[in-house]
Amino acid sequence: MPILILEGQRIPLSPEQAATDETIIKTLLPFYADVAGATLTRKMVDGEEHIEIVKKVGTKGNVALVNSLKAAPEAINPALALSWKLKQPELQGQLTVETLIEIREEIDAAIAQAEIEIHSTSKTISNLIHSSPQPCCYPILCF
Repeated sequence: MPILILEGQRIPLSPEQAATDETIIKTLLPFYADVAGATLTRKMVDGEEHIEIVKKVGTKGNVALVNSLKAAPEAINPALALSWKLKQPELQGQLTVETLIEIREEIDAAIAQAEIEIHSTSKTISNLIHSSPQPCCYPILCF
């Protein structure tokens, strides 16, 4: 009976399952997606056929998407910054309606900017979800 060696596990296969590399891949693919791009090596050990599956080291990622995320400016959402600024006076009991009226324009500007950033973030998340995987030019080590 052929023995499949997969990530250190020894799995017995029927002769039909082990007949060709394609049948092995078809058998394992629903449970182990990485087998689609793996290398299969067959050898006889003590009269027993051993079929070793080794994942191919490759690259992963979408360079354009990663670069766009890297290029995005780092900033604190202005609504959060204003909230933190107002927290201390609030804790000290010094935040009054008069103070809020005085900084009304700053509050409105922070809200408007925060809404723009929320839209931008939502668009980025949507792009990440809907972007197709692409090979990266740099291998990811230990992955």
